[in-house]
Amino acid sequence: MSRDIGDRTGRGNWHMPARPRIPNPEDGPLQAFAYDLRQLGDGKVSVAWIAGHEETVVSRAALYAALSGARLPTMITLMTLLRWWAGDPADETPDPVGRYEQSPWAWLYRLPSVHPGRKLTDEWMIRRTQLAREIENARESRPKTPRVVIAVPSEQERFIGELHDLISKTGLQDDRWLLFGPMALRVERYLAGEVIPTDGVCWEIVQRCRSFAPGLDLLDARRRLIVAAEVARTARARDRRIARRNRTNSGSAST
Repeated sequence: MSRDIGDRTGRGNWHMPARPRIPNPEDGPLQAFAYDLRQLGDGKVSVAWIAGHEETVVSRAALYAALSGARLPTMITLMTLLRWWAGDPADETPDPVGRYEQSPWAWLYRLPSVHPGRKLTDEWMIRRTQLAREIENARESRPKTPRVVIAVPSEQERFIGELHDLISKTGLQDDRWLLFGPMALRVERYLAGEVIPTDGVCWEIVQRCRSFAPGLDLLDARRRLIVAAEVARTARARDRRIARRNRTNSGSAST
């Protein structure tokens, strides 16, 4: 792989939205995490290039969100950015054994053992794990947000359709236990619109389907399912906010 990819696509060119949200590192550890991640990518290949790469399975929206400080990025999103900003695909060598071929961070093991990107990536992974723990502890200490009941958004229906289509390619849509084993019950909940899988679970679902559908385009299937899940999660969060606001307004009106 040529080292001048970034130059052809514009090093330092973020291709950010017209009004990007620049995190303030003094506003807390999550903002500092996003700010430092931006700094790591300064002058390197653009987010637009990473999002368009054939091996990228996370959405462009998820990559930009990781740099805004709006939420903690998933490990897959973080590792996608670190491949280009901490590691260097030009330095990767094929894994002759294929032990890590299907892992979201397979690239890390393809770097030479002395490559500085390995240590830097480990530091970022540790930092993310610690930050995730802090966020979870803070969430548990806050008063519970009142639950609201919402209908399944159309965006989530599209995700469910994507998942149905993926499963149908295996011919085991009526024998999902054979396909998914112990995680079959979770998949049933995804299909029923009760919950939406994480990026990591989407990756595992596609992997299992690929085992029974050898002709499946693995990278395309992963990208499609993960992007659909990302859009569905955003839609559910939007509808919950609207439902809470409407309930608050109706409560105020009744008093």
